Amino acid sequence: MSFASTSNIWTSLATTPLWTRSAQRRTISSTCLRLSHIGSKPVPIPATISLSMCNPRRPRTSRSSVAVGQPQLTVTGPLGKLSIDVASFVRLSFEPTEGGQTHVIGADLPKTPLVSPNADHSELPQVPTDTVKGPGTINVGVEDERAKKQRGTWGLSRALLANAVNGVQTGFSSELKLVGVGYRASLEKDNTCLNLRVGYSHPVLIDLPKTDTFLGCELPSPTEIIIKGIDKQELGLLGASIRKWRPPEPYNGKGIYLNGEIIKRKEAKKK
Repeated sequence: MSFASTSNIWTSLATTPLWTRSAQRRTISSTCLRLSHIGSKPVPIPATISLSMCNPRRPRTSRSSVAVGQPQLTVTGPLGKLSIDVASFVRLSFEPTEGGQTHVIGADLPKTPLVSPNADHSELPQVPTDTVKGPGTINVGVEDERAKKQRGTWGLSRALLANAVNGVQTGFSSELKLVGVGYRASLEKDNTCLNLRVGYSHPVLIDLPKTDTFLGCELPSPTEIIIKGIDKQELGLLGASIRKWRPPEPYNGKGIYLNGEIIKRKEAKKK
């Protein structure tokens, strides 16, 4: 490539909008161009799943920059229900499997203004909801695909929706394995407390969640722990809180391993 052609490329980059420069720079490289389109992948909705969207009443705070609250989507299934917040610029289009007109969930719902934190919600009228039921598919979209914030929220909203659908349909599970001499676990207080013996002079007691999204804890053996739930985020935080008491160390390999993780072993330091 000559010097003149190279200078013309960088001159054109300097005069183009910022949101198109990254794509033009990638054309200079010889590597394969791979883009992620997570948000554009449809989410399958089984027949046992229903989705309801509403604009719930939210308390006004000193940092509230808008007069209305954020929409909320509730996913209900055989194992329970989960609620996720949806950005105002995200569009959820439901397509029935048996054929029918595509329906944008919550498109006709009125905006709900923010209320005082001290307001009595029992005296306020109920907010309307828009409900759809499977089987079908959900297509997630945004108002402006060129806006950086909306592009980032696009894939995030699709991932949260897919996790909620899989959670209420089949649930999630995480497995922890205790590796070490004398390491063991047990359940106490009617299976509401996890007792860990992981090398400390005292037992480590961890209270298990008492929420509707937590399905329970099982111990196939004294060194294996299986936690189950429908909320993937809650399950991940619980697994991390158990692991932090004895993270795997690279010299002897002792510790609490989460979901079959593999660590890089090191040789002991020799004098």
